Amino acid sequence: MAHFYPSFQALELADRMMDAIGERVAGYQGRIGVAWYWRLPGGILVTFALDFTVTEQRWDVLRAEATTPAVGLFNAADFPFHAYGTSLTSPPFIHDLEGEAEWANRLYFQMGYLIDDAVLWLEMLRAAVLEPSVRPPAAFPVLSPLERELIRYAIGTLDGYFRLAALHEAFKGRISRRRLSALARSWEEAGLLTERPRRVTIALRSLAESDSVAEGGDSTIE
Repeated sequence: MAHFYPSFQALELADRMMDAIGERVAGYQGRIGVAWYWRLPGGILVTFALDFTVTEQRWDVLRAEATTPAVGLFNAADFPFHAYGTSLTSPPFIHDLEGEAEWANRLYFQMGYLIDDAVLWLEMLRAAVLEPSVRPPAAFPVLSPLERELIRYAIGTLDGYFRLAALHEAFKGRISRRRLSALARSWEEAGLLTERPRRVTIALRSLAESDSVAEGGDSTIE
């Protein structure tokens, strides 16, 4: 964590990135002071903070850290802006001027890719804590064969989105729209699906692929 802190203007510029990540990963607490926080299942507290690698007043990296050793190698991650830039000579950074902070070389910054990577890292944290809990499944649901089929279809055909209309059409006669909607709500409340537009999380994928999930169960749900 840097000892030279960003200005409030610099933090407000970075809020856009962090809010976009927060919309896709549950548990986002927002910015408190000079850091952004998540509270994830399993007691994981995650912080993100701006830092610099070249000089003060040039914020060019987002550093993340988790406070629990349960996530092993994934307890820290760096997201340097230059890794998501499209120009070798004009890397993106937040220039923290004496007056008002501003983006430098913003047009060369593929911010969406950084957001995708940060979301993936946060989901890996959740999956790392979930995995020991799946054996035996206690706090998480036991998935039926049909539910695992729904998850595989969402991942393989719908690019990870849990779209009720498309799933109901694909599994017509095997699960009612009412039951499918209730299932999506329960998984969303458990943090296994993201908030709308719902997407399958790594945690739910881990549950579906776990050796301990039930092999039996009805193949049709009313």
